[in-house]
Amino acid sequence: MLPLAVQISTGVQVGFVAKPAAGFARDERGAVGMIFALSMFAVIMFLACAIDIGRASMARTKIAGAVDAASIYAAKELKSSGMALSSIEPMARAFFDFNMKGAKLAIVNDFKLTSTPDGNGVTVDVKSEVPTTFARIAGINKMDLVSTATAIFNTQDIEVGLQLDVTGSMGDSIKGKKKIDSLKVATTNLLNILLPDGGTGTTKVRVGIAPFSAGVNAGSYAKSVAGGSAPGNCVYERKTSFADTTDDAPIGGEALKTKNDLPSGIQSCPGGAQVAALSADKSSLLPTVNALTPGGSTAGHLGTGWAWYLVSPKWANVWPTASKPADYNDGKTLKFTILMTDGIYNTVGGVDLGDYSSTASDSQSRAKNLCDAMKAKGIVVYSVGFIAAGDPPAAADTLKYCATGSTHFYKAENGDELDAAFRNIAADISRLRLSK
Repeated sequence: MLPLAVQISTGVQVGFVAKPAAGFARDERGAVGMIFALSMFAVIMFLACAIDIGRASMARTKIAGAVDAASIYAAKELKSSGMALSSIEPMARAFFDFNMKGAKLAIVNDFKLTSTPDGNGVTVDVKSEVPTTFARIAGINKMDLVSTATAIFNTQDIEVGLQLDVTGSMGDSIKGKKKIDSLKVATTNLLNILLPDGGTGTTKVRVGIAPFSAGVNAGSYAKSVAGGSAPGNCVYERKTSFADTTDDAPIGGEALKTKNDLPSGIQSCPGGAQVAALSADKSSLLPTVNALTPGGSTAGHLGTGWAWYLVSPKWANVWPTASKPADYNDGKTLKFTILMTDGIYNTVGGVDLGDYSSTASDSQSRAKNLCDAMKAKGIVVYSVGFIAAGDPPAAADTLKYCATGSTHFYKAENGDELDAAFRNIAADISRLRLSK
């Protein structure tokens, strides 16, 4: 930097006539030039270090993501494969390296995998460095980075009740694809994540499906929940309204209504898709997904109720032995419901009087009460509105209210967004708990 200082000092002298020695002694312009040069040196050094710090920050972000991914991968292998940690470590390192592709800034010096004290997870520690460029002027040749992530396998069992809207509007198309077909794809992908082909290891995961429109096709469970004959296996609200917002067992006055209990001319239930009880067998659930057929109006509160019934221990006597839900708050089971619809809840008793009718308000109010009661039992509620941008706000209001939190509500305006929402929910449900 000395040549720069000389140049600046020289520049200050240009155009001036030499002065006597006494005047020269009082001339402060050379000192100003020196101060300016030193200030410029400090500024340049600051900018140089800032560039290297930025490079290190980018590297740290990339490494942190790769470390998290490697810890999740290793924890899954630890619980599902039964392999020794020493055998998993090179596999986790390969997974880490794969996620570090394109990151040329950092040099990884050490990758270490250790088991957590309880044996349910692993910790990944990575030490790396980022060689500096400009900061070398100040004698700083590298910046050391340390990244740590712990992944703990969630050993709790999982139960999921899935509400699926199969109303007439699901036959509409978005970007040339029917909404019902997008729902089939999204639901299949959700099941693939929750119930992978390789199994779920020591965690028992079960999913149940409740398609709905103006009513619910209870299939082989219809007579049990209706307390007798149920034409077309079609059921509606409870016989006594006080039970409509509870998960009480469908016995006596709390059984569900059928067409025999309602005026003639009401809408029928979904024709193809029937309720599917909790199952850990994906192949037994996929036929229900493939049978989804659009038709009818939106009794959303019925779908919400049935999503709850699927995971309610009070309905244990309705379901087959393999589908009986665990008790609430048993300390080893997480319960979830996913509420999906594409429109305003507007139908009660098989009758649709319009989106802004008292009937619509009634359906929405019942759904909200059901959601309050579910959440009070410790059930985590996700909601997905397959709702176009121009749809009335009320279409999403009930779903937002029902969701456990703002991050549990998703709005999808096309099939790709619906698929992404279902994938995100499935990943969240089956997630590994990350710490540190």
